[in-house]
Amino acid sequence: MERQVNFRDRQELQAADLNNVQEFVDESLQDFIMDAITTERMIVGLGITTPSVTEITVAPGRLWDGPTGKVYDKAESETVSIFSHLPVTDQKWLAVSAIGQEQDTDTQPRDYLVDLDTGQTEPKSVAMESARVAVIQLTTGIESADPQKPEPPTGYTLIGYVRLNTSGVQEILMAENKELMSLFDAWQKALANETWIERTGPKIASIESDLAKLAKMIKGALHMDALVELARDVATLKDKAELPDTYSSYGADVFLDPGESDTENVEYLARVEEGVRFAWDNQTEQQPALFNPLATEVESFDGLILPAHSEVTRLATTGFAGGLKISQYQYTTHELLEGARTKRRIRYGPTREVCTNGVNWNNATYDAQTNVFEAAEGGNWEVLERYGEHGGHYWLRVRQYWVDTWTETYSYWGTVTHNINGCQIAQTFLNGQNGWLKGIDLNFTSRGDDGTVYLYLCETDLGLPDPSRCLTSTSVDRADIQIYPTVTPFNFAQPVFLEAGKHYALIIVTAGDHDVALVQGTEYTHGTIFYSTDGAYYQGDFEKDLMMSHRYAKFVNPRTEVELTTLSLSGGIADLDMLLEAVIPDGSDLLIEYQKEGSGSWYSVIPETAEQLLGLPAMLHMRAVFIGTNDLMPGFYLPGSRIQANRARTDFKHLSVSRVLGSASENIDVILNLENWDETKHTCTVTLLSGGSTYTHDSVTDTEIAGADLPTIRRQINFLPEPGTGISEFQIVVEGATTTALDLFHVASSMYVAK
Repeated sequence: MERQVNFRDRQELQAADLNNVQEFVDESLQDFIMDAITTERMIVGLGITTPSVTEITVAPGRLWDGPTGKVYDKAESETVSIFSHLPVTDQKWLAVSAIGQEQDTDTQPRDYLVDLDTGQTEPKSVAMESARVAVIQLTTGIESADPQKPEPPTGYTLIGYVRLNTSGVQEILMAENKELMSLFDAWQKALANETWIERTGPKIASIESDLAKLAKMIKGALHMDALVELARDVATLKDKAELPDTYSSYGADVFLDPGESDTENVEYLARVEEGVRFAWDNQTEQQPALFNPLATEVESFDGLILPAHSEVTRLATTGFAGGLKISQYQYTTHELLEGARTKRRIRYGPTREVCTNGVNWNNATYDAQTNVFEAAEGGNWEVLERYGEHGGHYWLRVRQYWVDTWTETYSYWGTVTHNINGCQIAQTFLNGQNGWLKGIDLNFTSRGDDGTVYLYLCETDLGLPDPSRCLTSTSVDRADIQIYPTVTPFNFAQPVFLEAGKHYALIIVTAGDHDVALVQGTEYTHGTIFYSTDGAYYQGDFEKDLMMSHRYAKFVNPRTEVELTTLSLSGGIADLDMLLEAVIPDGSDLLIEYQKEGSGSWYSVIPETAEQLLGLPAMLHMRAVFIGTNDLMPGFYLPGSRIQANRARTDFKHLSVSRVLGSASENIDVILNLENWDETKHTCTVTLLSGGSTYTHDSVTDTEIAGADLPTIRRQINFLPEPGTGISEFQIVVEGATTTALDLFHVASSMYVAK
C-alpha cells in the first residue's frame, strides 16, 4: 500500500481517518491494475445469451476499466427486451456495451448528534455503501439489407453484437480481444511456448548448415534429360493455367480448342476436338423431323414432341371468397425474361476414342456446341468447370460414346425479353409431382371494357416470384374472358415441364379493369398471392389464393416409338454427332435408335452398339423412343435439335500458331502424346516451319506409356535447326495417316522445349 493512516492510543478518531483507510487501499489497487494488469478496458464474464427471440440476457461479470484502474461489478444476470429495437423489414445490428458507474447503496437509518450538552440525537436515512456497478447499454444500428455494426458510445466497453431481423434475434457475436486473461492462463501459455522453443530451437539453429549441405548435394546432379522432363511438365501446367507460351522458351497445348492452331493456313487439314484428330472426309447435318407428320403415337406443339396423352387436373383451388381488382395496383412497365430448354449432345462411333486431356476441362471454358452446331437454334452455351458434374452440367467420356448433358431443365443464357404495360399480381404454388403442364384455368368475376390478360409462369427466388426466370407465357384477349362460374382457359403454346418439390409462380399482367376470383386459405397451393406495388417488390397476402386449376398431360403408354426422317451419307457413316434439345426427367429416358438398310434390327445410340457402324452404312433409318410412365415422359424439341453424320479422312495435317522464343535456339525438342496408337496402321511425322524453311528431325524417341487405358506412346522429336545461329520463331507441323478410317489415333498433347 502506497499510503496508510496512523492511529495512536488515546488519539481522537475522525470519520475522515476511516474513509482514508479505504481510499488509500483503493488508490494502491488502481495503480496495481494500471501498472501490472491492464491499461485497456476489459471484461470478465458478461456473456450474452438469448432466452427468447425478443430478449437477451447478460450474465454476471466485471468491467475492468484499465485507464482508471477501477473494477465495476455486475453481481446478477440481467434480461433485456429487444422488441422495441426489431427492424421493420430488413435487418440491423445491436451493440451491447457496458460502462462503470459509482452508486450509493444500502440505505439505513442512523442517529446523528444534534446537541452536545444534552446528548440529543436525530435519526437520518443514509447510504452505508458506495458500489462500483457495471451498467448495460444497447446501441441500435441502421436497418438495411446489409446492415453495418454500430459503434458503442464514447467511454463504453463493447461486450458483443446481436443481429436482429423482423422476427427477433438471429445471431450473437461476442467482442474480440475483450476478455481479460487470468495470470494462471497466461502462465500456462508461456509454459507451452517454452516447450515449443526447447524442441524446435536446435532444429532451427541447424537449418543454415542443412541448406549448405543440400546445395552441395544437388550441385551438378541435374541431367539435361531430367531438365527436359521438368520443362515438359511445367509447359503442361502453363497451358492449364492459360499462361502465354512467350513467358519462356517452352510451352504446351492440350488441344481442348483450336486457339493455338493455325486454322487459317491453306494447308491446315485437321480437327481439334479434345485432341488433334482426323478431319471429316464427308459429313451431313440435318434437323430431325417426323417421318410421318401425321403420326398418332405423338403430338406436336410447335415442334415440341410429346407422346400421345390426355389431360388431367392435378391442382385445383375451390371455395369462392370474392374477387380481386387487378387495376387497383400500380400501372407500370414490367420486364420478364423467358428462358429456353437446355440441350444434350451425344457423340457416337467406333472411331471416337477418349482423350486423356479431357480432365483439363476442369480449368477451361467449355462450349459443347462449338464448330459443329454453332448455327443451331439457341446459340452457344458457356459453362465453367466441368469434370463429372459441375455448374449444372454433366459430361461422360467412354470408348465410342461421349455425352454432354445440362442437368438444369431450363437455361437463361439466351433469354427472350417481354415488356408489358399494366398492373400486376402473382400467385406462388408448390408443384408436388413431376409433369408437363399444358394450361391453367382462371376465374374472373368481372371484366373491363378492354385489356388483354397476360399470364407468365416463372420460377421463384426465396419464395418470391422471379420475373428474370420465366418458363413460358400466354395471353387471353378481353373478348375471350369468361365470367365465374365459367372458367377462362389459358393454354400454353408448348407444354412446360415442372419439377416436383419446387415452388413456381403465376404472374398476371393486364391494363384492363378485370377482377379475378379468390379462394379462402392457402392449404391447396402451399403458396402466397402477391400484389406488385412498384413493379419489382411484392406484398403478400397469407389468407387467400387465386381460384385456378392446373391441367397436366396424362400419357397413354409408358413406351412410345416414332420414326424420324432417314439419315444418309455418301461413302458411308462412321460417326454420329447429335445435339438434342430435350427435357428428360429422372425416371424417364429418350433414346435415339437407328436401323441399317436391310438389317431389320434397331440399335440404340449407347456405348455397346457403336461397332454396328464399322460396316460404313450409307443410310440409317432413325427413330426416337420415349420411355417413362403414364404421368411422366420426356419431351423432344425438333427445331432446336441437329443430327450430323460423319466419316473421317485417312490423313491429317495440323499446324500450330507461331511459337516465339525469348532467344534463338539451335536445339529444340517437340514431345507428343499419341493415343490409341497402332504402329502397324498409323504414322505420325513432325517438322518445324520457320521463315519459309522446313526443318526435319535429327532423332526420334518413342516411349510406351504403361497403365494407359488406350495404347499410348510419348514421341520425343529432336531438331537441330541452323547450327551456330538457331531460330527464334517457328510453327510445329504434325502430319498423321492411317490405313483405315475406322481405326484412328489422336494427338492428346504437344509440348516443345528450346534448350
